Amino acid sequence: MKIKIFTKLFAIGAACVLSICGCGNGASDITDGEVVGADWRTWGIIDDYGTLTLDGTETDVCVCLFADRAELYYDRENQELFKTIEFPEKLSDEEYEKLSIEFIDNTGDDNTDIVFVVGTENTVDRRFSYIYDSDVKDFAYDAFSAYPNPNVVDDSGEEGVVDFTGRYTEPDFGRCLIEITKESEDSYTIVVNWSNSASDESVWAITGATYGEYGDELVYTDALHYHRTYDDEGNYTDEDIYDNGTGRFYMTEGGMLGWESDNTELDGIDGDVLFECLDR
Repeated sequence: MKIKIFTKLFAIGAACVLSICGCGNGASDITDGEVVGADWRTWGIIDDYGTLTLDGTETDVCVCLFADRAELYYDRENQELFKTIEFPEKLSDEEYEKLSIEFIDNTGDDNTDIVFVVGTENTVDRRFSYIYDSDVKDFAYDAFSAYPNPNVVDDSGEEGVVDFTGRYTEPDFGRCLIEITKESEDSYTIVVNWSNSASDESVWAITGATYGEYGDELVYTDALHYHRTYDDEGNYTDEDIYDNGTGRFYMTEGGMLGWESDNTELDGIDGDVLFECLDR
C-alpha cells in the first residue's frame, strides 16, 4: 500500500481526545471525516512535500497523488489548490502503488520542473516529465522526454526496448535519409545522407551505435562526417569534416526519431529536427 503522511481515521481519533480533554480551539466537530477548523495537513492524505521555484518565487507545496493526476496544494493550514497535473494515461493499481515525484530543473532556466516516476517491481521505470512554461505560468507535458518509450517494443516483446531498424527522413523537405541497420542484439550501423543541393551532400557513417541505459536511445562515439561533392559526370570527391564524432539517436513517445550531435559547431545538428519512419 502507498504510505500516507496522515490518515483521516487517526485525525478523527485525535480530535476526539482533544475534545474530551478540553484542549485546542474548540474545533472538534466532524464533517464528512474532516476536522472542521483544523489544519488540513493533520487529516489530509499527503504523499510528499516539496518546494517549487517558479519565476523567482519559492512556493512550498503538499503533493497528493492519484492514478490519473497529481494535486499540488499550498503547504499551509487552509487547504488551497495550487496546481493540478493530469497524467498522459491512467496508471494501473500496481503502478500507482510505486508512483513517486521529483522536483528538478530539467531545462536549466532556474524554474522547477516536475517528473513522475512510474513503474512496478518487475518493469523498467518510466518518467513522465512536465516542463514549467513561464509564458503561460503552468506545467506542460514533455512527450519527448517520456522515458523510456512505452509504445515501442523489441522483437521479443520486451517493453521499453526500441528496435531502431528502418529508414527515416525529415518530414518537411525530405532532403535527409537516415538508414539504421541492426548488426547484433545491441549494436547498430547508421548512415545519414543529407542533400544540400543537386551536386553536394553531407554524410555521416556510424558503425558502433549501442543502446543507452533505458533502451530507447542509441549512443555513438565513432561518427565519420564528410562533405561529398559531385561533378557533371557523377563522380564525387569527399572532404573530411571530423571523425570519432559523438552523440545519440532517440525515439520519442510519438514514434519520431530524434538526433542530438555533440559536434554541433561542425555539423549543425542541434536536435531541433525530428525524423519520421519511412519503412522498417
